[in-house]
Amino acid sequence: MQQKKILIITRNYPPKTGGLEIFSYHLIRQFRQKTETYTLTLSKGRIHLLWFLPYCLIASMVLIKQHHIRRVHLCDGVLAPLGWILRRLFSVQVTVTVHGLDITYAHPLYQRMIPKLLAGFNTIICVSRATRAECKKRGIPGKKCAVVGNGIDPQEFEPVDALGERIRYLQKLSGLTILPENKILLTVGRLIKRKGVTWFLANVFPQLDGRYIYLIVGSGTEREAIHKLINCLGVEKRVAVLSHLSDRDRNQLYHSADLFLMPNIVVPGDVEGFGITAIEAGACGLPVIASDLQGLRDAVVHGITGLRVPPHEPAGFLSAIETASFDRKTVAEYVHTHFSWESVGKSYFERLMS
Repeated sequence: MQQKKILIITRNYPPKTGGLEIFSYHLIRQFRQKTETYTLTLSKGRIHLLWFLPYCLIASMVLIKQHHIRRVHLCDGVLAPLGWILRRLFSVQVTVTVHGLDITYAHPLYQRMIPKLLAGFNTIICVSRATRAECKKRGIPGKKCAVVGNGIDPQEFEPVDALGERIRYLQKLSGLTILPENKILLTVGRLIKRKGVTWFLANVFPQLDGRYIYLIVGSGTEREAIHKLINCLGVEKRVAVLSHLSDRDRNQLYHSADLFLMPNIVVPGDVEGFGITAIEAGACGLPVIASDLQGLRDAVVHGITGLRVPPHEPAGFLSAIETASFDRKTVAEYVHTHFSWESVGKSYFERLMS
């Protein structure tokens, strides 16, 4: 029996860094282990899309004809026009992964075009129930939408140093004075409005007692506002903003912190498609306290990998932080079992290659 073939196309691929790049890398890796897989990838910045898209069209046509490929998968919704053309020219099965902003992006022309193109594809893989709901709002048939969450490779999140030096390590990285009795809160991700870090600092952190230290890792449009708020609140000795950490340092923070925070707020037109850092933290046994909204409802399993709290409610976050009690080994085992790329890859393969 001839092996089934697939062409996977992504505009986000390492060495560029980011969630979509990691997703594309692992998806392609999983398919290469299972079947004959061809790829077209872009590993440079957005400006290179100007040549990548026409190149992809020509290269796809050549690959499809030469290798008799009948399945094409697009790694995000922005590539929908390319998929539509290939479907029209070759009657191939076209599938796509939709993450969040690639369906909610508010430009009128984008909204008139992309959802209609997606609706014509064979299968739409949504990274969360929230993303599926956004697709259905825009007229994409629910029967075409399957929910498959994002994944992690547990081996990438093993502790890299003995945790006996935890306090000294945290002090060196943060520049703060940290004592054994301190509780370390951690947020990792883009510092944009919907992530809710500014909201948390203004409305929740001042109510926490002096034992709590908050480490914020990331960059983005809210970074300057966060620095100003830290100074305004006078909490410079308890809050540090870090950036450009190596994977090694990031992983060590996951293993060293006490709680991971995702205090997202509602921002119209900008949804949290999944929340990959929630399962990264969980892979290290770090419990998550997150807003109960959008894709976080799939990334954080309430009572098992963390707690979900109604968004915009300071009292809820305060209570969750002060009372949370989880066994780190149990958290890590659950994430390794249910969110590993081995499990996610199997789900993709079953849906795309059947």
